[in-house]
Amino acid sequence: MAGHSKWHNIKHRKAAQDAKKAKTKAKSAGVPKPVIEKAIAKGSGQVQGENLEEIFYEGYGPAGVALYIKCITSNKNRSASNVRAILTKYGWNMGQAGSVAWQFSPKWVIYVSWKVEKIKEKWKEVEKIIPLDENFEEVLLETDVEDFEIDENGARIVTAREDLAKVTKFLEENGYKIESSEIEYVPQNTVSLSEEEEEKLQKLIDALEDDDDVDSVYHNAN
Repeated sequence: MAGHSKWHNIKHRKAAQDAKKAKTKAKSAGVPKPVIEKAIAKGSGQVQGENLEEIFYEGYGPAGVALYIKCITSNKNRSASNVRAILTKYGWNMGQAGSVAWQFSPKWVIYVSWKVEKIKEKWKEVEKIIPLDENFEEVLLETDVEDFEIDENGARIVTAREDLAKVTKFLEENGYKIESSEIEYVPQNTVSLSEEEEEKLQKLIDALEDDDDVDSVYHNAN
């Protein structure tokens, strides 16, 4: 399944990511604790008076890969400038509004990590954590999912908005641990890359996601 950036490694939670960056940078610089706390609050969206908005930028990467870049920002001009600069630095281009957006559809994506089974030990009931097994793919075929990817870290499940409640209920009733459920932008079609092109794309995505305003990078590489 394509359209996300190595989902088990690079899918970020904006607040946690920014707060961690703020804390790490401040500590290494020897910044006083009150300043550190303020930076963490700002990174996690807790500072009042700052109007954050969601905005998307579009561009192209190796082999013409479409990039749909989601930013959460208080300054659109800054975000646009940063994204354009990163793309240019790595030899790729910023696209006009609408140039690649049509290739992506919003879908609900559910992340499942393991299964929880309740067992009785002596006089009490305890929960036992069990890794997803070989039959999980067959389990998913019993409900309304559009696509899925399973690896050693868990499963990434794509479903339509109207089927989210049904799929979520099915997973929970069968004891599966849902780590998160959120909207992502899934490509309608994908393109294949060579190993060299994949490496270039990954470096570009890493650079984009290192920017404080960038929340997620979606693409159509297979």
